[in-house]
Amino acid sequence: MSARMGGSGGAGSRDESKLRQYDMLIAEANTIREKDKVLVRGLLQSFYGKKLNVGIGFERSAGSILSGDYFDLIKLPDGNYLFIFADISGHGLPAYTTLVRLRSAVTICVGETRRIYEQAETVDTDFLVRDISAKFTDIMEGANSQDFASVLFTFIYNEGDKYHLRFYNRSMLFPVIIRKFERRIMGVYDLNNHEKGWIPRKGYLLSVDVKTLTGAGYMVTPPCEFTLYEGDSILYFSDGIVEACDRDRNGDDFGIHRITRVLTEYNNLMPQVIVQELFTSVYDHIGGQENQKDDMTAVLIDFPHIR
Repeated sequence: MSARMGGSGGAGSRDESKLRQYDMLIAEANTIREKDKVLVRGLLQSFYGKKLNVGIGFERSAGSILSGDYFDLIKLPDGNYLFIFADISGHGLPAYTTLVRLRSAVTICVGETRRIYEQAETVDTDFLVRDISAKFTDIMEGANSQDFASVLFTFIYNEGDKYHLRFYNRSMLFPVIIRKFERRIMGVYDLNNHEKGWIPRKGYLLSVDVKTLTGAGYMVTPPCEFTLYEGDSILYFSDGIVEACDRDRNGDDFGIHRITRVLTEYNNLMPQVIVQELFTSVYDHIGGQENQKDDMTAVLIDFPHIR
């Protein structure tokens, strides 16, 4: 009996150890998420010497403790900025593990860009995106992982009252832009559509399997550019919001049209309030947070008019 009890105790100790490790991982993930929010907000408080307003919303899928949605704002050595918004395949620990690998690739490649800048005094955006894409794919291949990441890289350059955006899209949703003048909406741009001269070019999603299937074309990420003006707002969002299905399961997804409706209806409120209204609208549509099937992340940045 003593031997059996001892064996049971050993198993119990192993289980307790695993639970502690899991709890530590959850705490680490939550800490990183909060640090991301603080970092993004902090950098936008002195964005090219201007104070931008930001709203950030993030909710894990029902029953999930870890997430694969990821965003980061990085100040580059030339004084310009890179905003990264990504959606990792799957849920839970596998998705979070892939997220960590993507973050590692970004950290390594941005560090290399800083070293190159010391010599060349320029940031080659094509090279940086290609380097991150290659490094992440190499890490995933080394881990024998078939998971993948959809990533949108946005390089931001300021010129007076203009903000030039250079997008490199690896199979991610483009943002929605609200064009405003003196707080009045002048137009809505869904950059996922061909409209008003805009062409939403995309590269392949980041995946070892896709690399194998597409060969040399895998590393091609065609850039496309759009100009924001002071007064405009831009919303980045994950597909967990767009694809949130109605409570009656009639195949009626929340869709981008409902996103734009929220943005226009509440456009005079602060970005954080607008994001909260967006999430409230999604939960009304699906019948409550318990019906959320995917992680949902939204980042709304307001470029106020500077008088």
